[in-house]
Amino acid sequence: MILGITGCPGSGKSLVAKAIASKGWKLIDADLIGREVVEQDEAIRKELSLTFGADIMEQDGKLNRRLLARRAFVDAENTKKLNEVVHPVLVGRIRDKIKEERIAGTHAVVDCALIYEWGIEGLFDRVVCVRAKEDIRKMRLISRDGRSEEEVERIFASQLPEELKVQKADIVFTNNDAIENMVVYGLMLAELPGFGNEIESWEKYCFRNGTM
Repeated sequence: MILGITGCPGSGKSLVAKAIASKGWKLIDADLIGREVVEQDEAIRKELSLTFGADIMEQDGKLNRRLLARRAFVDAENTKKLNEVVHPVLVGRIRDKIKEERIAGTHAVVDCALIYEWGIEGLFDRVVCVRAKEDIRKMRLISRDGRSEEEVERIFASQLPEELKVQKADIVFTNNDAIENMVVYGLMLAELPGFGNEIESWEKYCFRNGTM
């Protein structure tokens, strides 16, 4: 089974993905792959420098990802430029990794905020959306990442509204309370393959429409 975990920034989706992976599932982290693309792919690095300024590369050659993010998310046009440079390579790598796990016959969980934005939901057997109130998500990003409120607003604006992701998802979790709940939900999701033909009724009973 290939399970996709999505949600808006600060929702807690990575907690769910890591809990599933703790039960032996292969974890494919889209953010980690994205960092590899922008930090290691020389063609991508060159294009980013030309598009967003040479100073996004520090003297030691490392990419200043925070500066890149500030410039890329300043408006819709710059966000589009970033996506055009990075996303084709990034999505290609995610597709390749999923294909590898399909061939190997292993269970894999893909932590990916932009499943619906990239139109790759068809790669997964099930898509889980983790949602949380916007003010809670905002607070988490400010306290966790040290981002300004303005930065957070720009990041939120660059993705689909949460309700659209909720409507499209097969399973929905609400994460407004203790993070321990997300771990429990993840451990439960790790048991999905064992439900066989009962999966659909199990989903409807336990998770749909944010009942948990």
